[in-house]
Amino acid sequence: MKQLFPLLLAAAIGSAATYFVMEAKHAAVVAAPAPAVEKVEAPKFASKTATSEAPASDTPRKTGGSKFGGKGGFLPEEIDGVTPEQLNKCKTALFKTFQDEGVKAARVKQAELRKEAEYASDDEKKNLRTQFEDAQADLRKATKAAMLAADADISDDIADKVLDAIEERMKQRAQQFQQNSKKK
Repeated sequence: MKQLFPLLLAAAIGSAATYFVMEAKHAAVVAAPAPAVEKVEAPKFASKTATSEAPASDTPRKTGGSKFGGKGGFLPEEIDGVTPEQLNKCKTALFKTFQDEGVKAARVKQAELRKEAEYASDDEKKNLRTQFEDAQADLRKATKAAMLAADADISDDIADKVLDAIEERMKQRAQQFQQNSKKK
């Protein structure tokens, strides 16, 4: 069961990248004024009602809820000691970490461990626990380094607070998952 947390954390951080990008883009879209939309005559092959008006999907996304796993994303809306501006910078930097070679290598290492643990016996899984913990620590170090490299305005302290908040959220989600799976 203790091996489940590193697996869930790795999967959640990977899944959260899309959420972070959407939130960061949303913050940028809300801050920027909307460009004027010109109506253009529809081409002859298009339907009679077609115009180049802005599609309904361009409306700003509601904040607070997420389509991934219930309320909120993997990063809380507020973190003690982190301003909203710093949090937006961290979200953007977290997305950029997925392109970092150190983070990619740490994720590959975790994936290999997961494959190894998939068919391992219970005794072998117990021995893999320290390797999972080391791999998780390596991933955190690589992610933090990539965050700091992505944005010079992010300090060590802020990066640690954000990564701690993500880990705490993952622990909560793992506990909810355990409770829900026991009910079934």
